[in-house]
Amino acid sequence: MAFPPPQTTLLIGGSNGTSTLCAILGDKSNPANANHVLRVATRSGHKYLDDNQAAPRVWRCTEKKHISDVVAADFLPTRLITHVGAPDSVFVYGGDQQDNNDDDAAAASLNPLERAISGVHAPDNGGSADIIILACPVSAHFALLRRIAKAMYILDRKGLLGRSPARPPIYIGSLYAAGGFDWMSRIAFLKERPVDFDGAWKRSLGLFGLKAFPYLTKSLKAGEVTLHGRFPQLQVAVSPSNAGSRSRVKMLLDRVLQNNETGKKLEFLGLSSNEMLGGDGTCEEELQVMKEKDYTTASSAVAAANAYGGAKSAMIIAAQTHKQIKNAKEGGVSASAAAAATAPPIIMAANSGHSSTKNLLPPKPALDTLLTQSLADRADPLSSLAFLTCTLNSTNQILHPCILVALFRDEANPERNEQDGTISWNPTKELTPLPRFYADGAAKIEAGKLITAIAGGEMYFVIDALERLLSPRGYDPIAALHGGEPVGRKIMNVLGNSPHDLGSRSGLTNLALKTEFAKLYGSESVKEATAGSASDEEDTIGNRAGLINREKLLAWCMSTGLSRNSRLNAVLSPCIVDESSRQEDGTIQIKPNTQTRFFTDDTQHGLCIVLGLAELLGFDLERDMPQALYVVRRLQKWMKKEFVLPKEKVTAGSKIVSDAKDVSETSAPQAFGVKTVQELKRFLQLDVFSETHELNAEGVLKNSGLMARL
Repeated sequence: MAFPPPQTTLLIGGSNGTSTLCAILGDKSNPANANHVLRVATRSGHKYLDDNQAAPRVWRCTEKKHISDVVAADFLPTRLITHVGAPDSVFVYGGDQQDNNDDDAAAASLNPLERAISGVHAPDNGGSADIIILACPVSAHFALLRRIAKAMYILDRKGLLGRSPARPPIYIGSLYAAGGFDWMSRIAFLKERPVDFDGAWKRSLGLFGLKAFPYLTKSLKAGEVTLHGRFPQLQVAVSPSNAGSRSRVKMLLDRVLQNNETGKKLEFLGLSSNEMLGGDGTCEEELQVMKEKDYTTASSAVAAANAYGGAKSAMIIAAQTHKQIKNAKEGGVSASAAAAATAPPIIMAANSGHSSTKNLLPPKPALDTLLTQSLADRADPLSSLAFLTCTLNSTNQILHPCILVALFRDEANPERNEQDGTISWNPTKELTPLPRFYADGAAKIEAGKLITAIAGGEMYFVIDALERLLSPRGYDPIAALHGGEPVGRKIMNVLGNSPHDLGSRSGLTNLALKTEFAKLYGSESVKEATAGSASDEEDTIGNRAGLINREKLLAWCMSTGLSRNSRLNAVLSPCIVDESSRQEDGTIQIKPNTQTRFFTDDTQHGLCIVLGLAELLGFDLERDMPQALYVVRRLQKWMKKEFVLPKEKVTAGSKIVSDAKDVSETSAPQAFGVKTVQELKRFLQLDVFSETHELNAEGVLKNSGLMARL
């Protein structure tokens, strides 16, 4: 039996996702986990080390296997599977990290996180990490990326990441890339960049992020976790955008997410995605060869991917496949026949019995085989639009704030309720110790109305306008995945409620285009450019009642579906109980716990981004984004923060997002100093790992012989 190739995976964070993967990937009785070293780096040593704090803790995961992950319910056929496993090693990092400025004795000064990444002095034989995965709340992304950046710069300087250019990149990513994950990476690596960094990593790095968290999982006790279900779609953004990165990430994540065992397929986002996801199909062409005959089996695919460092092999495979399919399209031969006609050179070399690396490349490789790149990859080389798809199509960042506002409402005591969200609750009467977040909260009529108005209206205005301004004409990688959920997306499309529909009916997309055109070329140019075309009447531009078709029905469906979801109905609300308020009949006063991720993740790193982008596009937030603005204003009052200007502070000329006192604590573009569309475009062109290719090129030019003559 052929074993899978060696892989070292590092999980950072102490979330339920980490616990789940410890049990599944740490199960050494599963042949799929052979040659897979699993590490955990966390601050929660008590959780991931055994009771003696000496060895990795063994985790037991009880997984509910539903008949379908698309429509999962406990009343449908469901079976239980148990996974038992443990990570190979656990690294506990603290709050204060040592300086690590000593260059000699390479490993002597490494802290726990640096050892976890490099594998130096690690209690396993995994070597340096192949993939680093953040399994944590969105609000922890920036802090952890800064830690990772600092560690990577130190390891790079000490030569402990591997200097060989033939080694594949180390990929850093998140199981849930909402909240501007690539934006955070840019800032984190820029902030931690040392003055002596030469602008290029000795070993390449890559960034990735999943659009949706792959598991619905919960752990209430150390060592035990329940996996209630898996997300039906696995979609990922990858930077840089090229065949090598996609092939490498697919190989690594397929193993982490158990895709070969579950039958799930990893789909890539962005301009190179398949046509159904708004791209040009480049990814499908690259993967076509992997589906054909002998060299599509797991063993031969592994051989191809590992024969020459992974990345270069993948580039050859992709280029050859593209060429074969192109010939098939132009010459009338079927794509499958063309792909099957000749295995790519790297495949033939891998199967030829030669062990020397120098013999793996074809004798005279064509330049286009090694170096060609699709137009889609060139248009968005850092996959910024793919990551933006993750940010603008995340569901939790809309659902949770809307449910919080609806659940924690007390009409009988509005003054106190307005200040901190306090409500009355009787556990005896309601039969639950605290309100159930979805079963009780989403059941509120207001919750459905708010979710529909924001997720099916206000966010769509932003998505459509932003996509027109950022994506090449004819591509829609963001709008193609609107709504987050496949079933809901189809319903919205059938009802004529897609982002393009809403952007057109509201007139806001055209307004954003005109505003940007005027900034670039002047107001008079707008009149000349639009002369003779149908112009929007002033009173028909903007958000208004009746824009969303069947809005009341959609609100009812949203509320009913969430409140009756059997996988969610046991989730309790994040509350603080005032024990001194307990009455004889058992009634207590409770208020929302604003320190939980329902607040820290979904307010600052969800709705605030949408409002910031709307302001950047030139929208009138009070007119066009009233519900999102209302929700953030209500929640920020409970949090004692000011992420957007309160209504009483808004004056003529003020910017609701830009002028807010605590906007820097959010992921709104204004927190990054980005306040215009052009600034956003320039920001998205920055390298996600702070490499300075242009400056390095300028340095070469300045030192050239020609410059010396001038």
